[in-house]
Amino acid sequence: MALPSPVRTTQHNISLADIDDDAYRVIRRLHQCGFEAFLVGGSVRDLLLGKRPKDFDIVTGARPNDVRRIFRNCRLIGRRFRLAHLLFANGKVLECATFRAEPFGGEDGEAVLITDDNEFGTPETDARRRDFTVNALFYDPQTAEVIDWVGGLKDLDARVLRTIGEPVTRFREDPVRMLRAVKFAARVGFHIDEPGRAAIRQERKQLKKAAIPRLYEEILRMLWGGAAARSFELMDELGLLEILLPEVSAWLSRGSRDPAETLRALLATVDAKFQGRQQIENGVLLSTLFWPIFQDLMHDRPRAVDSSGARKLAEELVGPAAIRLRMPRKDVGILIACLEQQLRIAQAGPKRTARIQVARHAAFPDALDLLALRTEAEGLDEDALAEWESLRDVPRHAEPDEESFTGGRGRGGGGRRRRR
Repeated sequence: MALPSPVRTTQHNISLADIDDDAYRVIRRLHQCGFEAFLVGGSVRDLLLGKRPKDFDIVTGARPNDVRRIFRNCRLIGRRFRLAHLLFANGKVLECATFRAEPFGGEDGEAVLITDDNEFGTPETDARRRDFTVNALFYDPQTAEVIDWVGGLKDLDARVLRTIGEPVTRFREDPVRMLRAVKFAARVGFHIDEPGRAAIRQERKQLKKAAIPRLYEEILRMLWGGAAARSFELMDELGLLEILLPEVSAWLSRGSRDPAETLRALLATVDAKFQGRQQIENGVLLSTLFWPIFQDLMHDRPRAVDSSGARKLAEELVGPAAIRLRMPRKDVGILIACLEQQLRIAQAGPKRTARIQVARHAAFPDALDLLALRTEAEGLDEDALAEWESLRDVPRHAEPDEESFTGGRGRGGGGRRRRR
């Protein structure tokens, strides 16, 4: 069956001045070599919304090997989804994908998990195999046209996030799309349509079939995307937090207002740091999710928690999530140390010698970053934070990732670092 003609329009707010120079040159070069090429996805969506895109992704009729032949700075990556990365001297990476075919269903048309997505297609099929209508818009710098095959322009105006095709089918094909729906809706302030919300609640357990590194990456992107507070609120509302971080979900379900407010305030503070482009380590970002729970546990066990017991408590709390999400050892080390060091900082007292002893810990700068977030979110003493900040450059002990992490399977404490 022939596909309907797309909507093509030059009535939009995108100009060539908005386009990354290297992305424009790549598209022009592909055209000169006889291949169709467009900007696609989030870059087009953000430009139409008047935002500066983080990335400028390109889609083309050129096969990956064709792209490598045309551009010397090309590197091919991926098995499930073969891509061309174009590397530039300033560290910029442009992603160039080949038009994909629409995925094939299983028996009786049932959706199947996509494990190989290297069937090539046309601009029409590529648009229709994407996740959401607002992410399937093409922009052609050669003609200044926005091309819409799936109703993305209409949904963009209505600020609605809608799957392309039946949402249950699309989420079964790639369960990570559920997390992407939450991330996009939170970042751009869109509303997930009711069929999409119902499908997420119904299919959320499909996340267990997704590649774990992709799940972990999406969690980090939510934390460091400028909309962490709204993202995790939506995750909890749609039942996704229960699957990925049941520790946090179970704690929130207790209905305790103050700790929940602490979590929201911490994530809102992280969002403010993102807007200011302040860099924060992954382990520190993750510690904002676990700190309110850790604080509650310490309050419940005041006699059992001292400076050594705090580390054991942190390992018991973080260990299951670290194993489930296969967190990198460095991130786990920083996360645990950040939690533990908050107690050491609180117990140090006013003596500078005691504070210097705390500051000599390898993870102190990261723990100080968490303390700064807490100070803003919880309204702590800013003068006390300034005194700790004055010790940021004190000489340190061993690096944080050289400390042991048992993942809840041992007693914690010292030990030799395991070779990976």
